[in-house]
Amino acid sequence: MNEQRFQENEENRLSISTPTKDDPTLVYCPRCRSKAVVTLHNDEARLSCPSCGHNQAKLAEQRTFYWGAENPTDSYFGANLWLQTDCAGASLWAFNSRHLEYLEDFVSAKHRQCNPDSDTWMNSSLASRLPKWLKVAKNREKILKAIKILKNKI
Repeated sequence: MNEQRFQENEENRLSISTPTKDDPTLVYCPRCRSKAVVTLHNDEARLSCPSCGHNQAKLAEQRTFYWGAENPTDSYFGANLWLQTDCAGASLWAFNSRHLEYLEDFVSAKHRQCNPDSDTWMNSSLASRLPKWLKVAKNREKILKAIKILKNKI
């Protein structure tokens, strides 16, 4: 019998939310509501929309987090996240494909292991910050179905 396992890695809430050139944060364009991207270039965060050409830039150090809000946004421009859907009476959301992959690996695993190697592991890992409804086995199938929907939006 092949048991799926989830081994926690060094990913945390700050690293998963940091957009990269290869894996930008996906957001709704504030102008046309099409899919736009947020990327980092040196010390600057940029929001750009390929549909309407809208562009914004700001210093990357100016970051505000609204993840606990009913409608989570990206941390640079406050733009609504593209990868959101209702699931099990809550909102399932992800910043980018890396975040979505992390959630899928976590939820689909029957066994989850944490790495208590550092002094700060208990509340700094991404897994420790996930809401309870996302961690319970009874929601597994609903969440995996919602993740599939979000993957199709990428």
